[in-house]
Amino acid sequence: MPCALEACSPARPLPVALWLAVPLLFTATVLGLLGGASLLLGVGDGTEPVSAVVFGAAAAVTAALHAGARWGRHRRLRRIALGYPALVLAGGVALSWLAVPDLVAVAVGTPAAIIAVTACVWEHQLSSDHGA
Repeated sequence: MPCALEACSPARPLPVALWLAVPLLFTATVLGLLGGASLLLGVGDGTEPVSAVVFGAAAAVTAALHAGARWGRHRRLRRIALGYPALVLAGGVALSWLAVPDLVAVAVGTPAAIIAVTACVWEHQLSSDHGA
């Protein structure tokens, strides 16, 4: 029985390492955008909370992309990886007490956003080159 989340799968299977990096890149990018917006608008207390809500969204994106990862012969790893989004969410709940200075958020979020966009463009180009 196919998973309902398979509709969210990319056209070409993602490398497992990229799939594992999705929640980190997502969370860092959101944190960087929040920090940058706070600095630009001059609002807030100069820090950004590490929000469990952002980790929840990162976990949801990771779960949605699970079926699209290139698992190969690693069926057991694929079953174990089903719990990875829950681990991401638990990590977010555990870190929800933390606040990061806006400049640190931007310093971490900017490279994360660049890496995420580059990976998406690279995967899209590879998919279109292979006729996927």
